[in-house]
This record gives sequence, structure tokens and C-alpha cells, in this order.
Amino acid sequence: MNLSGQSVRQVVDFYKIEPADLLVVCDDAALPLGKLRVRAQGTHGGHNGLRNIQEHLGTTAYPRLRVGVGAARDDLIDHVLGTFRPGERDAVEDAVARAVQAAVVWIRDGVEACMNRFNGPDDPAKKKSEPNE
Repeated sequence: MNLSGQSVRQVVDFYKIEPADLLVVCDDAALPLGKLRVRAQGTHGGHNGLRNIQEHLGTTAYPRLRVGVGAARDDLIDHVLGTFRPGERDAVEDAVARAVQAAVVWIRDGVEACMNRFNGPDDPAKKKSEPNE
């Protein structure tokens, strides 16, 4: 998981695309469980997988969708690779569904539209009224 840069580089080379034309989706222990954050570019922020992607691409200019997994209770590796608690299941399922919607918006409307829609505060009433993508 922390050595994903080689695979990402191979995809970029095989499809002959620019890093700005791919969307990297990753977990983020710095974000609350279920929170999404979309960025057009930026640093790895201490995320080893993003650090490795940056090293292989030679740039920070690639979009990323971070999905919050909450702060580590103990060991970060156990937290990220372990199972969620039963009470967290609904939040995780909702986050995955919203991440899929975010990817669709990114493809269809671009990174700016995706950031505008998914980086705001989570509003449960708004989410219920939004049609499925």
C-alpha cells in the first residue's frame, strides 16, 4: 500500500496520460471517519502512499480524494489495515458511496466542481436530498 507509486507510474505511462488526468483515492487518518477531501494537487502530508506516488511521478500535481478513516486508536498500521468497529459501519458505507459519487463528479465535471461539492461541511439533510449519481 505504501509502494503504490510504481503502479501509478505504470498506469500513467501505459495510457500516456498526465498525472493531472488521474484521480488517486486514499485513506487519511488525519480526517474524521467518513470525511472526504478532494484536492487538485498538494503535498503528501505525511501519507506514505502519496509520498511514494509523488516520488515516482516527480510531481505533486495530481488530484487526490482522501477518505477519512479517523485517528489511529493505537498503532497506525493496525488501524488502517484492521476492521472498523460495528458502530462505524454506517459511516464507512456512506463514505464509500460518497467517494464513488465524488469520482463520478470528478470525471464528468472536473476537479473544481468535485472540490466545491465534496469538501464542504457534511450536511446530512443535504445528502438526503441529493439525487444519486
